[in-house]
Order: sequence, then structure tokens, then C-alpha cells
Amino acid sequence: MQSFFALVDQLNACSGAERARAEEAVWSRFGVEKAILALDMSEFSLSVRRNGIMSYLGSIRRMQIVTEPIVRASGGEVVKYLADNLMAVFDRAGDAVRAAVRINQALADARDGISVSIGIDYGRFLMVPGKDCYGDPINIAYKLGEDLARPSEILITAAARERLEAGFPHALSEQQVSFSGLQVTAYGVLYS
Repeated sequence: MQSFFALVDQLNACSGAERARAEEAVWSRFGVEKAILALDMSEFSLSVRRNGIMSYLGSIRRMQIVTEPIVRASGGEVVKYLADNLMAVFDRAGDAVRAAVRINQALADARDGISVSIGIDYGRFLMVPGKDCYGDPINIAYKLGEDLARPSEILITAAARERLEAGFPHALSEQQVSFSGLQVTAYGVLYS
């Protein structure tokens, strides 16, 4: 993170053409084009109020234990867990969606009451491996996963949909969603 923030600090000190070169240095070192999966556990506030934080911490840990091997087996990388959220990246959008379906199925099979909502976008963003990601695709994936998707629902953007391979096994349900003054086409992933 230090090298990333050192470049951002240099960027802040620049103007004009110098700023453009500093910005390009950040993008060339940390820029990626990938799928981003943002997962949020459902009913945090209600669960903590009803059962206390210790019970919910146990649920968070169980979610982490279930999701990490699924992300890896699906060709992804866990960037971070933060509170009851997971951020993971994938080279291919289809792998991110398949991981999301497997996560929801594994949590349902566990029958311990944990459900999650997931948002997936695809695009260019800044990534500090194993630490954090920054950019519009991250914001959109989190808005879909945290604010719009219902428990056990997976919402993907048009950019992610466009990158699904031919023969992708799940049907998609188109919907128009609005958040933060933006109108976005999202697709619900239909799976059983």
C-alpha cells in the first residue's frame, strides 16, 4: 500500500502535463481490467440487534471459511474481507458469476441461516493485490451487492454480461436500477 499511496501523493502534488504523467504511472503499475465480485451478508443490523455481535461474528467467520476456497477454485482472488463483506477479483466475468452461484448454493446447503447478496461488474480499476481496489466498477458492484440485491440474489452489470462466454449456463433477468443518481441496467442471475 505504501508504494500505491506514494504514487497518489505524487499525483496530488502535480498539475497539467505533469499530472497526466503521474496518473499514467499509477494506472500502468496498478491498473487492471477484471471482474469484481462484491458480497454483503444479509440482515446485519437486525441480526446484531436480535442476537448480539458475538453471534454475528461467528456467522462472518463461517462466511469467510465457505467463500475463500470457492473464490480460489473458480479462478478468483480474495482481495479482502471487511466486516461482513467480501471483495474478490476474477479475470473472467463468467468465473465471477459461477463463484457467486456456488457461494449461494454452499451457504444454502450449510443451513445455518447465512445468506448473502452479491454484485458483479467488469471494467478497468486500480488494484493493490491482497489489499484493496479503487474505481467505478468497485462502486457499482458494491451498490448492486449491498444496496439492491436481495438475500441470495446475484446482480451483474451489462459490462459483466457482455463478457460471459457463449453457452453460459444461467438465464438472466434484465432490470433497470437506480442508485446515487445513476440509472443502470442490471441482470439478475437465475439459478436454482
